[in-house]
Amino acid sequence: MDQLFYGFSKEKMISLTFADVTESAKSLEKKHLSGPTAGRFLAEALVSAALLSANLGDEDERISLQAQVNGPIGGCLVDASRNGNLRGYTMIKILNDFDHSDSTPLTKVLGDTGILTFIHSNRRSVIAQHHINCNPMNLRHGLARYFNDYQQKPTAIEISATSREHYIHHAVGICMSRLPEGQSEDFIPLLERFNDKTIEKALAQAVDIEILSKMLGLNDMVILERRVLVAKCSCSHEKVLYSISCLPVEELEEILEKNEMPEVVCHFCSSTYHVETAEVARLLREKKEQESLNK
Repeated sequence: MDQLFYGFSKEKMISLTFADVTESAKSLEKKHLSGPTAGRFLAEALVSAALLSANLGDEDERISLQAQVNGPIGGCLVDASRNGNLRGYTMIKILNDFDHSDSTPLTKVLGDTGILTFIHSNRRSVIAQHHINCNPMNLRHGLARYFNDYQQKPTAIEISATSREHYIHHAVGICMSRLPEGQSEDFIPLLERFNDKTIEKALAQAVDIEILSKMLGLNDMVILERRVLVAKCSCSHEKVLYSISCLPVEELEEILEKNEMPEVVCHFCSSTYHVETAEVARLLREKKEQESLNK
């Protein structure tokens, strides 16, 4: 079961967020029929979104993370909601020149320039949006800059996503932040554990937040929140109908004339929706009636 943990050390005034999204990454890799390279990049992005979601407040809030790169994978879009739902996809899912190995460095498919976009939203509107140039793209560095620059929290990030036999095996990450009341002399020695790859090696061994907190000397760590995470999309037949209803009258009429049955595939979860001819006819009729009233 995928989980997000948020803990706090009162002695050092440092917070830890730990996310395990292994099962969600496996599920989405399978649904998208992704190769191992795209699967690992998506897994890293899902970890990133999960870590970001720890700061969400209301139940209807979500954080979206878009990575645009000039490499052959194109980028990705993922998001995480306050209630623990994760979803996402990569622009390109099969990379024949790189998928021969489970450990192809992601730098080879990400290219040398990239932009990270962070979108904090709810059902009503976008609350905040930020862009960070990442040249080259590195999700770990991008997240650290987001927390440092926009959240004003000195932060260290580590992410580990590995594949075995061409499928995701493990996808976890940790975020350590110094709270406003904390002292730099307490934070910097712990930051070095990230810089010298101690934490990176620990994550690869499937440790949890309790082991990590002890490794960092945060012996008074108290877990304040535990949240279940799951790969779950918000798409639905009703939303598909709404999207089709936004088409111009001419396009709806053309669909009916050709006796087509529109097929819509969700980018986030690869679910396929078929729209019946009668539904298109109803949408067209309602659209014409509405346009007539507006004249």
